[in-house]
Amino acid sequence: MIKKADKNSIENISTLIYNAILNVANTLTGEDEDKKILETLDYYVKMDICRLSYNNIYTYKIENQIVAILLVYNSNDVKKLDLPMLDHLKTKGITLNSFDKECFDDEFYIDTVSVSPDFQGRGIAKELFSFAEKKALELGFKKLSLLVDFENIKAKYLYEKLGFKKNETLIVSGSNFYHMIKEIN
Repeated sequence: MIKKADKNSIENISTLIYNAILNVANTLTGEDEDKKILETLDYYVKMDICRLSYNNIYTYKIENQIVAILLVYNSNDVKKLDLPMLDHLKTKGITLNSFDKECFDDEFYIDTVSVSPDFQGRGIAKELFSFAEKKALELGFKKLSLLVDFENIKAKYLYEKLGFKKNETLIVSGSNFYHMIKEIN
């Protein structure tokens, strides 16, 4: 079942985010050690306003365990959503004006879809994408967008199968990504 994340019940969310974004997590957290990355991701998830906030996360639970997440937000809100993270990085002596561009104006941006390895292959990701599309339509968006790493051919294939098309190449945290869009109506 897909439900909005609960600030007081975030177990496994940071791990799912980390599994999906890999080295981008280093940039967002300013950390190199797994334990510190996960602690910082937990900190971000508990924030009310933040790109990685529980307010932007939907969870998929099986037997009361979070086994998958969907992290989505309005692309027009990126600056506001990133500000708390940029401020946090300043406390670590890291000064950035912004993070690398991941999306464009007027998109309902799918930042992260992540399914625990033990639960992959069950159609959960497809359910989360369907949910994202319905949510985007509810909110009046005409397009969904996401990034996929050049190296992640399996995910790119899935996204194309779901109707996403490559429209641009972006560099995020030193890696090449396809920016993909799905027109919806």
